[in-house]
Amino acid sequence: MATYPDYRARYGDWALVVGGSEGLGEALARDLARRGMNLALVARSAEKLQSTADAIAGEYGVETVAIPADLGQRDVLDHLLSGLGGREISFMIYNCAAENDGEFLALDLDRHMNTIQVNCIAPTVLMHHFGKQMVRRKRGGILLCSSISAFQGSYAWAAYAASKAYEMILGEGLWYELKDHGVDVAALMLGATNTPNFKRLFGGHGDKSFENFPSFEAPQEPVDASAALFAQIDREWLPLIFANAKDEEATKAASALPKTELIAMVGEPMRAIYTRKFAAGCA
Repeated sequence: MATYPDYRARYGDWALVVGGSEGLGEALARDLARRGMNLALVARSAEKLQSTADAIAGEYGVETVAIPADLGQRDVLDHLLSGLGGREISFMIYNCAAENDGEFLALDLDRHMNTIQVNCIAPTVLMHHFGKQMVRRKRGGILLCSSISAFQGSYAWAAYAASKAYEMILGEGLWYELKDHGVDVAALMLGATNTPNFKRLFGGHGDKSFENFPSFEAPQEPVDASAALFAQIDREWLPLIFANAKDEEATKAASALPKTELIAMVGEPMRAIYTRKFAAGCA
C-alpha cells in the first residue's frame, strides 16, 4: 500500500481547492486528502460539489466542506470566508478558469472581462488574503493551475492565453518572494487534459480536430497530472511544474523558435479547427 507525506503536519489542517468538484480539481483534492488534509472545495455546481466532498470524506476519513461560489463575482472572497466559518486555510489550489474560445473581436467584451476576473483578479485576491495568513504562520502552500498556452499567443484563445501567462508569472514571482517566509508557491503548467470541461469544449479523445496539434493528440488524464505534481512537490517545489514530461520537452524545444514562428505553429492548427467548427455551425 502506498504511503504519502503528512501535509497536515507540514502545512496545517485545511486546504482550499477552488474548482474542486470534478476533473483535475477533484484529482488534486483527492491527492491532498491522501496526505491527510481536510478540504474546503469550491465550485459553481452545489450538487456536484457536495457529492464530491462527501465521497472524499467517506473514502479518506478527512473533513470536507462544500462552498458553492462563482469566481466571476467580485465579492467572492467574502462568500468564501462565510463558507469557511473561521477555518484557517494553510494550502490553496486555484484550479478555476474561464475558457472562452473564439476570435477576440467576435466575442462580447463582457466575456473577456469575465476571463480576466476569473483567471487573474480572483486568484490575486485569494492569494493576497490567504498568503498573508500563511506568512504570519510561517508555513503554507499555494498552487496556481496555469497552462502551456501561457508561453505564446494563441488564435481564438488570445485572452485565455494572456490570463494564463499572468498566473504563470505570478506563481514564479511568489515562489521566490514567499519561500523565505515558509510558504511554498508554484504554477502547474498543464497541456491538454481530459477533463469534463475539455470534453465539453473539444469532444475529448474523440475529436479528430486535434490530430495534428502539438500535444493534443493524447490528452492527459487528470489523475496523472495530479500525480505528477505531487510527485514533484513531495520532494521540492519549483517555480513551474509541468504536468508531464512530454509537455515540458515540447515547451523547451518551442522556446528556441522565433516568436513569430512559434505563434504561427500554434495558431495555424487552431485556425483550421475553428474554421471547421464555424462551417459546421458549432461556433
